[in-house]
Amino acid sequence: MLNALKVSCLFVGAVVGAGFATGREVMLYFAGAGWASPFVAGLLMGCVSGLFLAVGKFAPEKGVWRVLNKATDFAVFCAMVITFAVMCSAAEQLFCQISGVQLIGLACGLICAVLACFEMKFIKNLSLVLVVLLIACIAILYSLCTEVHTQDIDLRSAVKYCGMNMLTGGCLIKDEGKGMTVKQIFLSVAISALVCAGSLTLVHEVALSNAAADMPVYDFAAQNGMSVLGAALILAAVLSTLLGAGRAACSYLEEFFESSFMPVLFLCCIAVIGYSMDFSAAVDTFYPVMGVFGTGVCVIYALSFAAACRRKLPRPLIPRPLIRS
Repeated sequence: MLNALKVSCLFVGAVVGAGFATGREVMLYFAGAGWASPFVAGLLMGCVSGLFLAVGKFAPEKGVWRVLNKATDFAVFCAMVITFAVMCSAAEQLFCQISGVQLIGLACGLICAVLACFEMKFIKNLSLVLVVLLIACIAILYSLCTEVHTQDIDLRSAVKYCGMNMLTGGCLIKDEGKGMTVKQIFLSVAISALVCAGSLTLVHEVALSNAAADMPVYDFAAQNGMSVLGAALILAAVLSTLLGAGRAACSYLEEFFESSFMPVLFLCCIAVIGYSMDFSAAVDTFYPVMGVFGTGVCVIYALSFAAACRRKLPRPLIPRPLIRS
């Protein structure tokens, strides 16, 4: 059970970035919808995480699937690099705006670039701590809300939001499925679905209180005298996503380099580039495209899993023709 919990936290930590923690990303998708829309999106994310774990455990790796896996792995690597750069930009701009302190984004990027080369066991333990901190911050802020929003469900936005996040979270945990039992995979799916649905719903309700603000959740926290809590929420989300994206990028690069020095150096360079980017422009430019591609990756992995299931099904017995003497 503990391993399933850690894998779930690894997944959740990878998908809750700065856009989630500030409420900007959630408002981009669900500003005109009620609480049920982000709740459904969270359930979908948890369920699709099981697909990635199942692909890691059962999917075929030969023939055309090997080619597709190689192409998908490269595209996912590119998405992880973009995510890493955007999170550095987010940390830099958000903390400059909050505290006036500069180079926070660069420092976060450099630290996570080094930590990303550590073993996955260390990354999972650190993600567990960050996710627990993040959930606690969200719950405290939600307790201050006085209104529940019950507009119609927007299923299209829920699917798009799920697809966008599966690139980072799903692809990060895919290889973890190899060492998990089927029972552990189902348990991980249940935990991920509940945590994603719950946290998304709470952030949505908090963000709707200041929907027009650039950072709805932080502004809500500041208005209630909890700016430190709001900043802690953003920092936990940024660090967890940086770790997830950095670990995924390192795993890809380690196939080409014997030493971990080059992957770390590469991520450090991305951090230097990323912290000087414009966060809002980067989100508006890259996230919709990543959402479309994430949905495509899910479709490819679903087909791969279906092919694996078909191979494991027992073949029907074909009666032999009678031979007359």
